[in-house]
Order: sequence, then structure tokens, then C-alpha cells
Amino acid sequence: RDVAIMSSVRPFCCCALRGRASQHQGNAVRNVKALCRMPLTTLSRVETRGHFELPQSARALSIKADSLHTMTTSAARFVSVFPALIRLDLRTDHAGEFGAVQIYQGALAAARIRQALGLNIEGGRMAEFAQHHMETEQQHLDVMLQLVPPSDRTRLLPLWRGMALALGFFPSLLGPRQLYWTIAAVETFVEQHYLEQIEKLQRDHILPELCALLVKLKEDEVEHRDEAVIALFGHKDAHEARHPSGTARAWMRIVEAGSVAAVEASKIV
Repeated sequence: RDVAIMSSVRPFCCCALRGRASQHQGNAVRNVKALCRMPLTTLSRVETRGHFELPQSARALSIKADSLHTMTTSAARFVSVFPALIRLDLRTDHAGEFGAVQIYQGALAAARIRQALGLNIEGGRMAEFAQHHMETEQQHLDVMLQLVPPSDRTRLLPLWRGMALALGFFPSLLGPRQLYWTIAAVETFVEQHYLEQIEKLQRDHILPELCALLVKLKEDEVEHRDEAVIALFGHKDAHEARHPSGTARAWMRIVEAGSVAAVEASKIV
């Protein structure tokens, strides 16, 4: 029987079951329900790596993408019965994942310019960081494309495209540290945004498949934030990251305020 079981590759990752026989479908549903009931405090940790590096082989990334696809398929079965408030939340999630892809495209464009100007003193690590994260965000966007029909998507996507490209481009043009601070700020906001939706689903005891999927997406975003902090300070628990000072703190507040405004605007238009 073609059953593939992916064990945890990080402490917070879930297991995914995929099988052809219909008798295995119930097991898969029980797995995602169990994940949804896990304490949220255990789901926001990533191992310290000491510096940014591509953490997974191509095979591991393929397995991870396959697991995400399986979870998305389970959740997408219930799209037609999603409550209005859940659909509104997913509308903002789609806008956010769309913007995330644009951020990294802007960062990659800036990295190419820096390389052409001979400013690529970090040895291409910034471009690797952006490329690796963009691939994950594209997977997240693909998830949202399945969960959010075109009629439910915000009409502000052209605006968000331009603003997100700029958010990735200009800090990256200044240098890697500016990009890493930007990503740390964005992902800190996104973690809280997903967490609020997860807690809502858990509190109401509805849509466990969707809840488990959002947990998985949130943990990817937490990993991105931690990798940005690692790139800045060498480890994810750096005091400087928890208590930024001066320009970094001001920039993070600006990014947070812009993210909040984008979410609210996407709900309306």
C-alpha cells in the first residue's frame, strides 16, 4: 500500500499521511485534527543553526511540499462551507502571501544590482536567503489560490504588488542586514496574524483541517523570522533581536503599521 509517512524534521512539524486506498483517508484526517489540538506554545521553535544556510535538501523540500499539498487538499474540500469571517481572514492571507512573494522578488532584483556594482561582499548569501524563502512563500500562495476563489480576493493586489516589491527592493539595495531586519519585522506580524486565526478555529472547534494547515503555514513563517535573526546575530535568541534599538526598532514599527493597514484595507476592498 502506497502510504508515505513523513516524520518531523523539526520539533514543531507535523506528520502527513498520503495513500491511494480510501481506508487511509480517516487516518489522515485524525492526524491533522491532532495537530490542531497541540498546544500553540510548542509550535513556535526552530533549531539554532548559528548562521543562515539552506537548511533542507531538495528531497526534503519535495517531501515538505507534498505534505503541504496533502493538507491543502483536505482543507479545500470545505471551501464552500467556510463561514464568512473565515473567508475574510483567508482573503487577507491570500493578499499577504501574494505580497511575500513580491518582497523576495524585489530583494532578488536588488541583489542582482549589488552584484553588478561589485557590492556583493556577503558572497551571495542574501540572494540565497531570498530565493529560499521565496520558494516557500510561493508554495503558501499556491495554497491560498486553492482556498480563496477569485471572487473573494482583494482588488488591491496591483497596489500590494508595487508596495511589496519596494519593501523588498530598497532595504536589500542598502545591504543584507536591512533585508534581514525587514523580514524579521514582517514575519513577526504574520506569526501573530495566523495565530489569531488558529485560536479562533480552536476556540470554536470548527474546521480542524484548515486549522492544521494554518498551523503549518505559521510555523514556516516563524522559521523565516528565526533565519533572519540568525543571519543578523548568529542565533535566534539574540537579545538584540528581542530588544532592537534605534533605527531597527523604528523600522520594525513602520513595517508593522504598514502590515496592519494592508490587512484592514484588504478586508474592505
